[in-house]
Amino acid sequence: MSAEPISHPLTTPWASLAPGHPATSAVIAQADLDVLAPGARFSAVELRAMALDGVIRRVAGDCYLPMDVPTSTEHRAIALGLAFPARLQDRLIIGRLSAAWVYTGQHLPPRITALIDHRRRSGALPPFSALHIHEVTLGSHDIRRISGVRVTTPLRTAVDLAFMLPSTVGGWPDPEAVLWELCRQPGLRCPLPLVREAVAALSRAPHRLRALNRVDRLLDLLALRQSA
Repeated sequence: MSAEPISHPLTTPWASLAPGHPATSAVIAQADLDVLAPGARFSAVELRAMALDGVIRRVAGDCYLPMDVPTSTEHRAIALGLAFPARLQDRLIIGRLSAAWVYTGQHLPPRITALIDHRRRSGALPPFSALHIHEVTLGSHDIRRISGVRVTTPLRTAVDLAFMLPSTVGGWPDPEAVLWELCRQPGLRCPLPLVREAVAALSRAPHRLRALNRVDRLLDLLALRQSA
């Protein structure tokens, strides 16, 4: 687990900018019914064998879906939430590159990024855990529930990606490319101008200028494509 300087205030300054993202109980219930994971019905070995036979397909980790069921945002959230230890399920939030994958279905990172409030320690993780936990400050408008799994909102996710440094380890997506894809999804309601406004509101955040420069590069790219 890595502890980080607190760069975001407890009450996010862009709370009034953040759009709502309601989820219907019907969608949640259907997603829960679709998911196949190791348990009383099938073991992990049996699920892998069915995937090899083309009966089901893997979403992420130990989460699978029938071949005829399209993968949804709810399925991706459930898939990553399955990696949460039981004692931390009410404290961990999927964030950053992992949250972006939940929303877009693109650029799945090699490990799950989970966030936890800096006032609530997670303790040691099990050996070989797929989680990478960061201690941060989150406001009430930064989190939403998707099929019972807590995920940072699209706007908070976009702001985090604007600040995020590229990984020096192979296999990790470029946060700038992921931010571009995230902000191009109209249904998420986090367009680049709104992301820039949110970053600019963090007047005392470390590396704010670098984050603004990243968003400005993408705004320039957007303007270039729109004028072509």
